[in-house]
Amino acid sequence: MISLENLKEECKQEARNILDFWYAYQDKEFGGFYSYSDFNGNIEKEHGKGVLLHARILWAFSYAYKILKEPKYKEAATHCYKFIRDYAVDKEFGGVYWFLDYKGQPTDPQKHVYNQSFVIYGLSEYFLATGEKEALDLALNLFSLIEKNAFDEVYGGYREAYDRQWSPIENKLVCDTAEGVLSEKSMNTHLHILEAFTKLYEASHDETVQKQMSALAKLMLDKIVNKEKHFGLFYTREWDCCSHDVSFGHDIEGSWLLDEAADQITDKKLSDEIRKVTLEMAKVTARYGVDKDGATFNEFRDAHLLDTDRIWWVQAESMIGYFNAYQKTNDEKFLALSEVCFNIIKTQLKDNINGEWFWKVDRYGNPYKDCPKVEPWKCPYHNGRACLEMFKRIDSLQSAK
Repeated sequence: MISLENLKEECKQEARNILDFWYAYQDKEFGGFYSYSDFNGNIEKEHGKGVLLHARILWAFSYAYKILKEPKYKEAATHCYKFIRDYAVDKEFGGVYWFLDYKGQPTDPQKHVYNQSFVIYGLSEYFLATGEKEALDLALNLFSLIEKNAFDEVYGGYREAYDRQWSPIENKLVCDTAEGVLSEKSMNTHLHILEAFTKLYEASHDETVQKQMSALAKLMLDKIVNKEKHFGLFYTREWDCCSHDVSFGHDIEGSWLLDEAADQITDKKLSDEIRKVTLEMAKVTARYGVDKDGATFNEFRDAHLLDTDRIWWVQAESMIGYFNAYQKTNDEKFLALSEVCFNIIKTQLKDNINGEWFWKVDRYGNPYKDCPKVEPWKCPYHNGRACLEMFKRIDSLQSAK
Protein backbone atom coordinates (compact mmCIF):
# COMPACT_ATOMS: atom_id res chain seq x y z
CA MET A 1 0.00 0.00 0.00
CA ILE A 2 1.14 3.51 -0.81
CA SER A 3 1.67 5.86 2.13
CA LEU A 4 -0.97 8.52 2.70
CA GLU A 5 1.66 11.21 2.18
CA ASN A 6 2.61 9.83 -1.23
CA LEU A 7 -1.04 9.35 -2.18
CA LYS A 8 -1.74 12.96 -1.22
CA GLU A 9 1.14 14.31 -3.29
CA GLU A 10 0.37 12.10 -6.29
CA CYS A 11 -3.26 13.22 -6.26
CA LYS A 12 -2.19 16.85 -6.00
CA GLN A 13 0.10 16.45 -9.00
CA GLU A 14 -2.56 14.65 -11.01
CA ALA A 15 -5.02 17.45 -10.26
CA ARG A 16 -2.46 19.90 -11.64
CA ASN A 17 -1.96 17.74 -14.73
CA ILE A 18 -5.71 17.73 -15.40
CA LEU A 19 -6.13 21.46 -14.81
CA ASP A 20 -3.11 22.36 -16.93
CA PHE A 21 -4.62 20.36 -19.79
CA TRP A 22 -7.88 22.31 -19.51
CA TYR A 23 -6.16 25.66 -19.00
CA ALA A 24 -4.89 25.36 -22.58
CA TYR A 25 -8.49 24.95 -23.85
CA GLN A 26 -9.42 28.58 -23.18
CA ASP A 27 -10.89 30.24 -26.27
CA LYS A 28 -9.32 33.69 -26.19
CA GLU A 29 -11.17 34.83 -29.34
CA PHE A 30 -14.80 34.02 -28.58
CA GLY A 31 -14.69 33.33 -24.85
CA GLY A 32 -15.21 30.25 -22.77
CA PHE A 33 -13.43 26.99 -23.49
CA TYR A 34 -13.10 24.80 -26.54
CA SER A 35 -15.58 22.00 -26.06
CA TYR A 36 -14.48 19.16 -28.31
CA SER A 37 -11.30 17.30 -29.17
CA ASP A 38 -10.88 13.84 -30.62
CA PHE A 39 -9.17 10.84 -29.06
CA ASN A 40 -5.73 12.30 -29.85
CA GLY A 41 -6.59 15.72 -28.47
CA ASN A 42 -7.08 17.52 -31.79
CA ILE A 43 -9.33 20.48 -30.97
CA GLU A 44 -12.40 21.30 -33.06
CA LYS A 45 -12.54 25.05 -32.46
CA GLU A 46 -15.92 25.60 -34.10
CA HIS A 47 -17.72 22.92 -32.10
CA GLY A 48 -20.65 24.18 -30.04
CA LYS A 49 -20.16 25.01 -26.38
CA GLY A 50 -22.16 23.24 -23.71
CA VAL A 51 -23.23 25.38 -20.77
CA LEU A 52 -23.03 22.27 -18.60
CA LEU A 53 -19.39 21.79 -19.56
CA HIS A 54 -18.64 25.41 -18.70
CA ALA A 55 -20.42 25.17 -15.34
CA ARG A 56 -18.25 22.20 -14.45
CA ILE A 57 -15.07 23.92 -15.67
CA LEU A 58 -15.98 26.97 -13.57
CA TRP A 59 -16.40 24.76 -10.53
CA ALA A 60 -13.12 22.89 -11.13
CA PHE A 61 -10.90 25.95 -11.50
CA SER A 62 -12.64 27.78 -8.65
CA TYR A 63 -12.17 24.85 -6.29
CA ALA A 64 -8.58 24.37 -7.43
CA TYR A 65 -7.82 28.01 -6.69
CA LYS A 66 -9.46 27.72 -3.26
CA ILE A 67 -7.43 24.62 -2.40
CA LEU A 68 -4.08 25.23 -4.16
CA LYS A 69 -4.03 29.06 -4.32
CA GLU A 70 -2.38 29.13 -7.75
CA PRO A 71 -3.28 32.42 -9.53
CA LYS A 72 -3.68 30.89 -12.99
CA TYR A 73 -6.58 28.81 -11.70
CA LYS A 74 -8.37 31.98 -10.58
CA GLU A 75 -7.63 33.48 -13.99
CA ALA A 76 -9.17 30.49 -15.77
CA ALA A 77 -12.17 30.47 -13.44
CA THR A 78 -12.81 34.17 -14.09
CA HIS A 79 -12.50 33.63 -17.85
CA CYS A 80 -15.15 30.90 -17.61
CA TYR A 81 -17.37 32.91 -15.26
CA LYS A 82 -17.52 35.88 -17.62
CA PHE A 83 -18.51 33.61 -20.51
CA ILE A 84 -21.36 32.08 -18.51
CA ARG A 85 -22.51 35.47 -17.22
CA ASP A 86 -22.40 37.15 -20.61
CA TYR A 87 -23.58 34.39 -22.95
CA ALA A 88 -25.24 31.51 -21.11
CA VAL A 89 -27.77 33.50 -19.07
CA ASP A 90 -31.13 34.18 -20.72
CA LYS A 91 -31.63 37.89 -20.05
CA GLU A 92 -35.30 37.77 -21.11
CA PHE A 93 -36.77 34.66 -19.45
CA GLY A 94 -34.13 33.86 -16.83
CA GLY A 95 -32.12 30.71 -16.32
CA VAL A 96 -29.29 29.40 -18.47
CA TYR A 97 -29.42 27.87 -21.92
CA TRP A 98 -28.43 24.28 -22.64
CA PHE A 99 -26.13 24.79 -25.62
CA LEU A 100 -24.39 27.58 -27.51
CA ASP A 101 -22.50 27.81 -30.78
CA TYR A 102 -18.77 28.43 -30.71
CA LYS A 103 -19.33 32.19 -30.71
CA GLY A 104 -21.66 32.01 -27.71
CA GLN A 105 -25.06 32.28 -29.41
CA PRO A 106 -27.80 29.91 -28.14
CA THR A 107 -28.56 26.91 -30.34
CA ASP A 108 -30.58 24.95 -27.76
CA PRO A 109 -32.32 27.34 -25.34
CA GLN A 110 -34.12 24.75 -23.22
CA LYS A 111 -33.94 25.09 -19.44
CA HIS A 112 -33.14 21.72 -17.91
CA VAL A 113 -32.92 21.75 -14.12
CA TYR A 114 -29.84 19.48 -14.25
CA ASN A 115 -28.04 22.27 -16.10
CA GLN A 116 -29.34 25.09 -13.88
CA SER A 117 -28.07 23.14 -10.88
CA PHE A 118 -24.54 22.78 -12.18
CA VAL A 119 -24.36 26.49 -12.92
CA ILE A 120 -25.45 27.15 -9.31
CA TYR A 121 -22.72 24.76 -8.18
CA GLY A 122 -20.04 26.50 -10.23
CA LEU A 123 -21.14 30.03 -9.33
CA SER A 124 -21.28 29.21 -5.62
CA GLU A 125 -17.77 27.77 -5.66
CA TYR A 126 -16.52 30.77 -7.62
CA PHE A 127 -17.94 33.04 -4.92
CA LEU A 128 -16.32 30.96 -2.18
CA ALA A 129 -12.98 31.13 -4.01
CA THR A 130 -13.01 34.80 -5.01
CA GLY A 131 -15.67 36.65 -3.01
CA GLU A 132 -17.38 37.81 -6.22
CA LYS A 133 -20.84 38.81 -4.93
CA GLU A 134 -22.30 39.07 -8.42
CA ALA A 135 -21.75 35.33 -8.89
CA LEU A 136 -23.56 34.50 -5.65
CA ASP A 137 -26.47 36.76 -6.58
CA LEU A 138 -26.76 34.98 -9.92
CA ALA A 139 -26.69 31.59 -8.17
CA LEU A 140 -29.45 32.64 -5.77
CA ASN A 141 -31.50 33.91 -8.70
CA LEU A 142 -31.21 30.53 -10.42
CA PHE A 143 -32.24 28.84 -7.18
CA SER A 144 -35.36 31.02 -7.03
CA LEU A 145 -36.21 30.19 -10.65
CA ILE A 146 -35.93 26.46 -9.97
CA GLU A 147 -38.18 26.77 -6.94
CA LYS A 148 -40.72 28.89 -8.81
CA ASN A 149 -40.88 26.79 -11.97
CA ALA A 150 -39.75 23.26 -11.17
CA PHE A 151 -40.54 22.39 -7.55
CA ASP A 152 -43.27 19.75 -7.41
CA GLU A 153 -45.58 20.81 -4.58
CA VAL A 154 -47.76 17.72 -5.04
CA TYR A 155 -45.27 14.83 -5.12
CA GLY A 156 -42.03 16.43 -3.95
CA GLY A 157 -38.76 16.85 -5.74
CA TYR A 158 -38.42 18.66 -9.04
CA ARG A 159 -39.80 18.35 -12.52
CA GLU A 160 -36.84 18.60 -14.83
CA ALA A 161 -37.30 19.66 -18.46
CA TYR A 162 -38.51 23.06 -19.68
CA ASP A 163 -38.39 25.15 -22.83
CA ARG A 164 -36.91 28.62 -22.94
CA GLN A 165 -40.07 30.17 -21.48
CA TRP A 166 -40.15 27.59 -18.63
CA SER A 167 -43.04 25.54 -20.03
CA PRO A 168 -42.68 21.76 -19.39
CA ILE A 169 -41.29 19.60 -22.22
CA GLU A 170 -40.32 15.94 -22.56
CA ASN A 171 -37.35 14.97 -20.37
CA LYS A 172 -35.05 13.66 -23.09
CA LEU A 173 -31.68 15.02 -21.99
CA VAL A 174 -31.05 12.80 -18.96
CA CYS A 175 -33.59 10.05 -19.56
CA ASP A 176 -31.86 7.03 -21.08
CA THR A 177 -33.68 4.05 -19.59
CA ALA A 178 -32.95 0.74 -21.25
CA GLU A 179 -36.68 0.06 -21.19
CA GLY A 180 -37.32 3.10 -23.37
CA VAL A 181 -39.52 4.83 -20.80
CA LEU A 182 -39.45 8.62 -20.85
CA SER A 183 -39.37 9.54 -17.17
CA GLU A 184 -40.32 12.89 -15.68
CA LYS A 185 -37.79 12.64 -12.83
CA SER A 186 -34.35 11.12 -12.45
CA MET A 187 -31.95 10.24 -9.67
CA ASN A 188 -29.13 11.98 -11.51
CA THR A 189 -30.82 15.37 -11.68
CA HIS A 190 -31.94 15.21 -8.06
CA LEU A 191 -28.50 14.17 -6.83
CA HIS A 192 -26.96 17.18 -8.53
CA ILE A 193 -29.69 19.57 -7.40
CA LEU A 194 -28.78 18.47 -3.87
CA GLU A 195 -25.09 18.94 -4.64
CA ALA A 196 -25.79 22.45 -5.92
CA PHE A 197 -27.98 23.43 -2.97
CA THR A 198 -25.34 22.12 -0.57
CA LYS A 199 -22.70 24.35 -2.12
CA LEU A 200 -25.11 27.30 -2.36
CA TYR A 201 -25.94 27.03 1.33
CA GLU A 202 -22.24 26.90 2.19
CA ALA A 203 -21.84 30.13 0.22
CA SER A 204 -25.00 31.97 1.26
CA HIS A 205 -26.31 30.52 4.56
CA ASP A 206 -29.74 31.26 3.15
CA GLU A 207 -32.44 29.57 5.27
CA THR A 208 -34.69 28.86 2.28
CA VAL A 209 -31.83 26.98 0.67
CA GLN A 210 -31.32 25.06 3.94
CA LYS A 211 -35.01 24.11 4.01
CA GLN A 212 -35.08 22.86 0.42
CA MET A 213 -31.72 21.10 0.72
CA SER A 214 -32.92 19.21 3.79
CA ALA A 215 -36.24 18.30 2.20
CA LEU A 216 -34.47 17.02 -0.91
CA ALA A 217 -32.01 14.95 1.11
CA LYS A 218 -34.89 13.34 3.00
CA LEU A 219 -36.74 12.67 -0.26
CA MET A 220 -33.68 10.92 -1.66
CA LEU A 221 -33.54 8.63 1.36
CA ASP A 222 -37.28 7.94 1.19
CA LYS A 223 -37.79 7.64 -2.58
CA ILE A 224 -34.52 7.16 -4.45
CA VAL A 225 -32.38 4.91 -2.23
CA ASN A 226 -34.03 1.49 -2.46
CA LYS A 227 -34.07 -1.35 0.05
CA GLU A 228 -30.94 -2.89 -1.50
CA LYS A 229 -29.13 0.42 -0.86
CA HIS A 230 -28.83 1.31 -4.52
CA PHE A 231 -30.17 4.39 -6.23
CA GLY A 232 -33.18 3.90 -8.43
CA LEU A 233 -32.41 5.74 -11.66
CA PHE A 234 -35.62 6.95 -13.37
CA TYR A 235 -39.05 7.82 -12.03
CA THR A 236 -42.55 8.93 -12.89
CA ARG A 237 -43.72 12.20 -11.47
CA GLU A 238 -45.36 10.22 -8.64
CA TRP A 239 -42.00 8.54 -7.78
CA ASP A 240 -42.71 5.11 -9.24
CA CYS A 241 -39.36 3.69 -10.38
CA CYS A 242 -39.31 2.80 -14.08
CA SER A 243 -35.79 1.40 -14.39
CA HIS A 244 -34.18 -1.79 -13.08
CA ASP A 245 -30.54 -0.84 -13.70
CA VAL A 246 -27.95 -0.30 -10.97
CA SER A 247 -25.29 2.36 -11.53
CA PHE A 248 -22.40 1.57 -9.20
CA GLY A 249 -20.68 4.82 -10.14
CA HIS A 250 -23.67 6.90 -9.08
CA ASP A 251 -24.12 4.84 -5.92
CA ILE A 252 -20.58 5.48 -4.70
CA GLU A 253 -20.63 9.10 -5.89
CA GLY A 254 -23.91 9.69 -4.10
CA SER A 255 -22.60 8.13 -0.91
CA TRP A 256 -20.15 10.97 -0.43
CA LEU A 257 -22.23 13.78 -1.96
CA LEU A 258 -25.06 12.97 0.45
CA ASP A 259 -22.52 13.13 3.27
CA GLU A 260 -21.48 16.58 2.03
CA ALA A 261 -25.12 17.62 2.35
CA ALA A 262 -25.29 16.07 5.83
CA ASP A 263 -22.40 18.34 6.87
CA GLN A 264 -24.49 21.41 5.95
CA ILE A 265 -27.90 20.19 7.18
CA THR A 266 -28.81 21.61 10.59
CA ASP A 267 -31.26 18.80 11.46
CA LYS A 268 -28.93 16.43 13.36
CA LYS A 269 -31.35 13.50 13.23
CA LEU A 270 -31.54 13.74 9.44
CA SER A 271 -27.78 14.18 9.13
CA ASP A 272 -27.14 11.07 11.22
CA GLU A 273 -29.63 9.09 9.15
CA ILE A 274 -27.93 10.18 5.93
CA ARG A 275 -24.50 9.08 7.15
CA LYS A 276 -25.85 5.70 8.20
CA VAL A 277 -27.51 5.05 4.83
CA THR A 278 -24.53 6.24 2.80
CA LEU A 279 -22.17 3.93 4.66
CA GLU A 280 -24.42 1.03 3.73
CA MET A 281 -24.37 2.21 0.11
CA ALA A 282 -20.57 2.22 0.11
CA LYS A 283 -20.50 -1.25 1.64
CA VAL A 284 -22.89 -2.61 -1.00
CA THR A 285 -20.85 -1.12 -3.84
CA ALA A 286 -17.67 -2.55 -2.33
CA ARG A 287 -19.29 -5.97 -2.08
CA TYR A 288 -21.04 -6.23 -5.45
CA GLY A 289 -19.56 -3.53 -7.68
CA VAL A 290 -15.82 -4.27 -7.67
CA ASP A 291 -13.95 -6.24 -10.33
CA LYS A 292 -11.26 -8.72 -9.37
CA ASP A 293 -8.52 -6.10 -9.85
CA GLY A 294 -10.37 -3.49 -7.78
CA ALA A 295 -11.93 -1.40 -10.56
CA THR A 296 -15.53 -0.38 -10.05
CA PHE A 297 -18.02 -1.82 -12.51
CA ASN A 298 -20.26 0.51 -14.46
CA GLU A 299 -23.81 -0.88 -14.53
CA PHE A 300 -25.70 -3.96 -13.43
CA ARG A 301 -29.18 -5.31 -14.23
CA ASP A 302 -31.06 -8.36 -12.96
CA ALA A 303 -27.92 -9.87 -11.38
CA HIS A 304 -25.90 -9.45 -14.60
CA LEU A 305 -23.23 -6.93 -15.55
CA LEU A 306 -24.12 -4.73 -18.51
CA ASP A 307 -20.45 -4.16 -19.27
CA THR A 308 -17.01 -4.45 -17.70
CA ASP A 309 -15.53 -1.21 -19.08
CA ARG A 310 -13.66 1.23 -16.85
CA ILE A 311 -15.17 4.70 -17.28
CA TRP A 312 -13.23 7.78 -16.25
CA TRP A 313 -15.84 9.30 -13.96
CA VAL A 314 -16.79 6.01 -12.29
CA GLN A 315 -13.24 5.32 -11.15
CA ALA A 316 -12.74 8.93 -10.04
CA GLU A 317 -15.88 8.94 -7.92
CA SER A 318 -15.05 5.51 -6.51
CA MET A 319 -11.67 6.72 -5.33
CA ILE A 320 -13.15 9.55 -3.29
CA GLY A 321 -16.27 7.61 -2.29
CA TYR A 322 -14.26 4.79 -0.74
CA PHE A 323 -11.92 7.24 0.94
CA ASN A 324 -14.94 9.00 2.43
CA ALA A 325 -16.10 5.66 3.84
CA TYR A 326 -12.61 5.09 5.25
CA GLN A 327 -12.76 8.45 7.02
CA LYS A 328 -16.08 7.46 8.61
CA THR A 329 -15.01 4.00 9.76
CA ASN A 330 -11.20 3.77 9.82
CA ASP A 331 -11.75 0.48 7.97
CA GLU A 332 -8.55 -0.22 6.00
CA LYS A 333 -10.59 -2.12 3.42
CA PHE A 334 -12.05 1.14 2.14
CA LEU A 335 -8.64 2.81 2.06
CA ALA A 336 -7.28 -0.11 0.03
CA LEU A 337 -10.18 0.15 -2.44
CA SER A 338 -9.53 3.88 -2.84
CA GLU A 339 -5.84 3.27 -3.52
CA VAL A 340 -6.62 0.54 -6.04
CA CYS A 341 -8.94 2.88 -7.92
CA PHE A 342 -6.13 5.42 -8.13
CA ASN A 343 -3.84 2.71 -9.46
CA ILE A 344 -6.42 1.80 -12.13
CA ILE A 345 -6.55 5.46 -13.06
CA LYS A 346 -2.77 5.79 -13.30
CA THR A 347 -2.14 2.56 -15.19
CA GLN A 348 -5.22 2.38 -17.44
CA LEU A 349 -7.22 5.61 -17.72
CA LYS A 350 -4.52 8.26 -17.70
CA ASP A 351 -3.35 9.23 -21.20
CA ASN A 352 0.39 9.65 -20.82
CA ILE A 353 0.81 10.74 -24.45
CA ASN A 354 -1.91 13.33 -25.10
CA GLY A 355 -2.84 14.28 -21.55
CA GLU A 356 -5.96 14.02 -19.36
CA TRP A 357 -7.80 10.68 -19.07
CA PHE A 358 -9.39 8.40 -21.63
CA TRP A 359 -13.18 8.40 -21.72
CA LYS A 360 -13.13 4.66 -21.04
CA VAL A 361 -11.00 1.55 -21.39
CA ASP A 362 -11.96 -2.10 -21.58
CA ARG A 363 -11.35 -4.63 -18.82
CA TYR A 364 -7.75 -5.05 -19.98
CA GLY A 365 -6.93 -1.36 -20.07
CA ASN A 366 -7.29 -0.84 -23.82
CA PRO A 367 -8.77 2.59 -24.59
CA TYR A 368 -11.77 3.07 -26.86
CA LYS A 369 -10.28 5.15 -29.67
CA ASP A 370 -13.68 6.23 -30.98
CA CYS A 371 -14.33 8.15 -27.75
CA PRO A 372 -13.28 11.83 -27.75
CA LYS A 373 -10.91 13.30 -25.20
CA VAL A 374 -13.20 16.30 -24.67
CA GLU A 375 -16.92 16.65 -25.38
CA PRO A 376 -19.80 18.48 -23.68
CA TRP A 377 -20.10 15.82 -20.95
CA LYS A 378 -16.37 15.05 -20.57
CA CYS A 379 -14.83 17.62 -18.28
CA PRO A 380 -12.44 18.19 -15.33
CA TYR A 381 -15.28 17.97 -12.83
CA HIS A 382 -15.17 14.30 -11.80
CA ASN A 383 -11.45 13.58 -12.08
CA GLY A 384 -10.18 17.00 -11.03
CA ARG A 385 -12.53 17.01 -8.07
CA ALA A 386 -11.58 13.52 -6.94
CA CYS A 387 -7.86 14.36 -6.95
CA LEU A 388 -8.37 17.69 -5.18
CA GLU A 389 -10.67 16.07 -2.61
CA MET A 390 -8.12 13.35 -1.91
CA PHE A 391 -5.40 15.96 -1.39
CA LYS A 392 -7.59 18.06 0.89
CA ARG A 393 -8.90 15.14 2.94
CA ILE A 394 -5.53 13.50 3.50
CA ASP A 395 -4.01 16.85 4.41
CA SER A 396 -6.81 17.37 6.92
CA LEU A 397 -6.23 13.93 8.45
CA GLN A 398 -2.53 14.66 8.79
CA SER A 399 -3.15 18.07 10.34
CA ALA A 400 -5.47 16.56 12.94
CA LYS A 401 -2.77 14.27 14.27
